[in-house]
Amino acid sequence: MASGQLDLFIAKLPVNTVVLTLNCFDSASELLAIPRNATITLKRGTIKQAIQLQFLEGRECFADFMEMNFSLARRFQLTALRRYTLTYNPSDQSLTVKPSPLSETTSILMTSTLGAGTLSVGYELLSRLGIPERQGTIIKVRQGRNIARFRLHIPANLSDDRIRLPSLWLQKWKLNANHQHQLQFDQRNFTLSLTASASSNSR
Repeated sequence: MASGQLDLFIAKLPVNTVVLTLNCFDSASELLAIPRNATITLKRGTIKQAIQLQFLEGRECFADFMEMNFSLARRFQLTALRRYTLTYNPSDQSLTVKPSPLSETTSILMTSTLGAGTLSVGYELLSRLGIPERQGTIIKVRQGRNIARFRLHIPANLSDDRIRLPSLWLQKWKLNANHQHQLQFDQRNFTLSLTASASSNSR
């Protein structure tokens, strides 16, 4: 068995073709163990279909992703820009797809100068958390019992891996800027939970 988390993108592909772009993370993907040029059965619950699996390498990315035709995604009730877990079973050459809405990582929390209602998330961090790349999206930020709604801002620098909150909220929630924080994003309700790491010495 081999598994991995991937984001879904809709592409102009043959109806039975799925393309995987792997190794966007630091470690090699387990899904590279899937044999090349083999017919694989894609499964979700009782839905099954034979597919041709292709692999692409050397593409710039910060999170592994898969591409498929709109009709195939609709048949398997999959949503673009959402994160899924693929699990390969070599005994029957099947690839099972399940929603994987929770993603976690760490990042340096910094002060934003964009206004009290704006949350800035660097593109690299955005990719690691599985936050869809849509400027202006409403994101709920949760810190302990505190929760507030912000409009998402994505800086132009693709290598940006920082998160920035307005100083008003840093002070209100007693968070330390320029310190490492644990982040968890839930795609089901677009909630970003933020916790100070032990080394942050949050008050």
